[in-house]
Amino acid sequence: MDRVEVAFLWHMHQPPYRDPESGSYVLPWVRLHATRGYLDMAAIHERFPGVSATVNFSPVLLEQLEDYASGRANDRFLELSARPPQDLALEERAFLLRTFFMVSWEQGVRPIPRYRELLHRRGLELEGVDLREVSRAFSVDDLRDLQVLFNLAWMGFAARERDDTVRELLRKGRDFSESDKQALLEAQRRLVGSVIPAWQKVASGGMVEISATPYFHPILPLLCDSDAAKVALPDAPLPPRLRAPEDAREQVRRARDQVSTIFGAPPAGMWPAEGSVSPEALEVFAASGVRWLASDEEVLLRSLPAGANREKSLYRPWRVRAGDGEVAMVFRDRGLSDAIGFRYARSPAKDAVSGFLGDLSRIADARPAGEELPLVSVILDGENPWEYFPDSGRDFLMELYSRLEAREAGVVSTSIGRRIARGVPADRLERIHSGSWIEGSYRIWIGQPESNAAWALLGEARAALQEARERLAPHERIAAAEEQLLAAEASDWFWWYDEDFVTETKAEFDRLFRTRIQATFRALDRPIPAAALSPIGDGSATAGEPLSTLRGPSGFIHPVLDGEVSSWKEWLGAGIFEASQARQSAMHQRAGVFTSLRFGFDLDTLYLRVDPMWDERAHSTMDGLRIDLQVDKRDLDLRCRLTEGALLPYSEELGRHVGKGFFHTVVELAVPFAELGLEPGQRISMAVRGTRGEVEVERIPLEGWIVLDVPDESFELRMWKV
Repeated sequence: MDRVEVAFLWHMHQPPYRDPESGSYVLPWVRLHATRGYLDMAAIHERFPGVSATVNFSPVLLEQLEDYASGRANDRFLELSARPPQDLALEERAFLLRTFFMVSWEQGVRPIPRYRELLHRRGLELEGVDLREVSRAFSVDDLRDLQVLFNLAWMGFAARERDDTVRELLRKGRDFSESDKQALLEAQRRLVGSVIPAWQKVASGGMVEISATPYFHPILPLLCDSDAAKVALPDAPLPPRLRAPEDAREQVRRARDQVSTIFGAPPAGMWPAEGSVSPEALEVFAASGVRWLASDEEVLLRSLPAGANREKSLYRPWRVRAGDGEVAMVFRDRGLSDAIGFRYARSPAKDAVSGFLGDLSRIADARPAGEELPLVSVILDGENPWEYFPDSGRDFLMELYSRLEAREAGVVSTSIGRRIARGVPADRLERIHSGSWIEGSYRIWIGQPESNAAWALLGEARAALQEARERLAPHERIAAAEEQLLAAEASDWFWWYDEDFVTETKAEFDRLFRTRIQATFRALDRPIPAAALSPIGDGSATAGEPLSTLRGPSGFIHPVLDGEVSSWKEWLGAGIFEASQARQSAMHQRAGVFTSLRFGFDLDTLYLRVDPMWDERAHSTMDGLRIDLQVDKRDLDLRCRLTEGALLPYSEELGRHVGKGFFHTVVELAVPFAELGLEPGQRISMAVRGTRGEVEVERIPLEGWIVLDVPDESFELRMWKV
């Protein structure tokens, strides 16, 4: 006898990792999660067609999966996986040692003896470790095994069961050949390409309902009105108010169109990013044709009168006012959802599932006679938890789905849309609480120093776009800027700001956000705000780069400008920034064209020496140099073409050539302080960019600025910093 309905919603999401300038993907997580969570969950639904559930995709994830499937996507990790290890530069070897153990050590590394051996040889703690030196002790065979094992460790149970290459290489375990590695990467391409077709199959067969999140996964209530944060956090300091309901509508419209294109029909329902809702957001959803939404129990309880009974209120669908209309809503059981996401990974599968079904039975026992079956909404991440389960969660999912298919203990699985279609009780919530699944507020994404700074930048970019619309700027510029701004609205950037969560790749998330802001201004042909050019947070240090990459000037220098390293004494006393070491310590997507920058001065002149990495790649990717200088509130850019011989840097701001230089094996420049209008004691912030045409191919430093003071005769006593 049926006693209780359970509606799973598995949420699948990754942020937009593509760099808007280079087109390369900065991080590999779409590709790697595809061969585990996305493929495994489709395989489970195919294996148990009697289990119903809702699967929620962020459309930006679907877009990126299509990019990888078509071969349009590439990422730094994939590039370095494919390269023969003997061809890797020293910093690239160090990159492998730093990043190719980024998988659960317990479930991904420990079960593979060779992988575990390589991890212990590298070391478990990296603080103070020079991985370039460590990498010298790793042979070509060691590095090739690491390339293979990293990609193998991200294979889920479906890939291991279905793909002969994956299964054979796991059996082999070590001593892989180049042909083994190429076979694995080809298998990976096949598997990633099979993800969307697998979900199309189970969706068309009625096994799952497809729902979506607004396109780039924004916190939609904060787009409608950033002051919505005051409802739950009345005393929180907030950034300048942003109101962009048209952006919210566009995010929803694009999401419905994308899902319709891939799955044949627009989604009936949506899981708003992070379960975030507000009265204004509900109005946007309803006006866009969305019939149902889901959020968290905390949001429900704060929308009800004080003292409302949790059990009677939670285990049912609701009608909720949405402007002049209404939408249906369900609310997740936080305890049951979090049990799967965070607790069951270390329990035997049978015990975990028995505990889960037992909790559902207790909810069924509390149902008054004659009432509708309780509806328990279990909503959680559909990809990340399986990293921490043995065998990528296979035993747990097999146990859960087999017992759900058998309707054990009277537990019936359903999709949210199917349950909503049967009817929703007549009583209605007249006003939804403004909050998310975390604390019933938006504190994680707004109201703290770093996140507020990011929202302020977003507001500046949006104001620039609105101004361009009003002056009827060219359509192609408006469209390009809109695309970048919508991507900058993704919730993921704000998640990692401030101190609530920690990730090794915080610098990359910050950089991805700011490059979208920069690209918005660039598309509009507007100056980029200085705040978008430096890391959000501690602007005095370069995110992701150790200070050991830089040494400040220690004495006056007087180099001869001949484009040659004529004598080591010429630049003795100059400051130096080691570009290759900075790349090793930050997971940056570009291979790099500089080895180092030297900088120094005498009383009258600033001297710069740029040492290019003059191999075939650098020749083909860099043909210009740009020196960015900020003094007080002035921006001064010096540009020169890298043609062999004499160089004449040109300043568009000043409208003339400034200083001189020479290029042969290195670039040497001299820029008199007086020609820039600078006096002793003034502080200069400096960055050097290698360019090809108008496209930046590398920046020194990768982020932030090198800061120095115009010297006087006692300059050695002054402090310097990055």
